Amino acid sequence: MDGPFRSPFNLTQQPGASLPWGFAEDGLPVGLQGVGARFADDQVLRLCLAFEQAFASPHPQAPRIKD
Repeated sequence: MDGPFRSPFNLTQQPGASLPWGFAEDGLPVGLQGVGARFADDQVLRLCLAFEQAFASPHPQAPRIKD
């Protein structure tokens, strides 16, 4: 999917990472996105590690879709 904001953001060369964060009440997945300054990949990865350690929980299973 190509949104109107993705391409300009990619041109800035800012690192980003996404973590699974569980599911909303309606069953849709929720994610946490961390973004850092240009060339600050290590800081983004440390941020993700800190969140994973602070909010440690097993990743929930995706809800089953009934046919």
